[in-house]
Amino acid sequence: MTIGNRVSNKLGRILRRAGDSGVEGTWIDVGAHLGETTLRQAALNPGLKVYAFEPNLTAAAKLIGRASNYFVIPMAVAEKDGLASLNVNSFDAASSLLPFNEASLQNWIGGEALKINSTVPVPTIRLDTFMNLAKIERVDFLKIDTQGMDLAVVKSAGSRLQDIAKITLEVDIKPVPLYEGAPSKEEVLTFLCEAGFSLVSVEKQSHDQEENLTFIRSDLARRLRDGESGK
Repeated sequence: MTIGNRVSNKLGRILRRAGDSGVEGTWIDVGAHLGETTLRQAALNPGLKVYAFEPNLTAAAKLIGRASNYFVIPMAVAEKDGLASLNVNSFDAASSLLPFNEASLQNWIGGEALKINSTVPVPTIRLDTFMNLAKIERVDFLKIDTQGMDLAVVKSAGSRLQDIAKITLEVDIKPVPLYEGAPSKEEVLTFLCEAGFSLVSVEKQSHDQEENLTFIRSDLARRLRDGESGK
């Protein structure tokens, strides 16, 4: 196990409080789809609040009412409050505010299943706008899976990014990204490192065409490392 993974695992333990309530705190899931990442955790941990953003109404409708502490918000998160066009895909988990890069789509493993069925207007909100409106002081975990828009979601937190402890997002690692305008892994790493985060975990997926990257605030990472070394 790498130092980064040990730090990430220790953070997970810190996010758990003693007692029957298990995991507590506030999570935000942007691109929740069917709640694959966060719904079960909300159901198992009544002391946890999860705000789940899913702009595809068909998917969002399947999440509503599944757990009393799972708050479904049928909006997209973007760098501007307002409206944007959602490209609804036949494989709905691939729906995105960004269009496909056709050259990359032709060479994408599994690309034959990806087809835009419709384009619909959806409301958008910045993360800092939402956090301020909801009076959220701190986010313990921000999960992002928005098909090429993940860095834009991070940037939409503005100065409130300092109030987020842990972030997991997705990056395209092919030379030409699947979605037009999607950032490179290097752009994501540069932005988050300059914003005070440390990369602690990398997980390949989608036939090694994408990676899930997990970051925690650098000051927290240092405290966790110092705790492991007994300093």
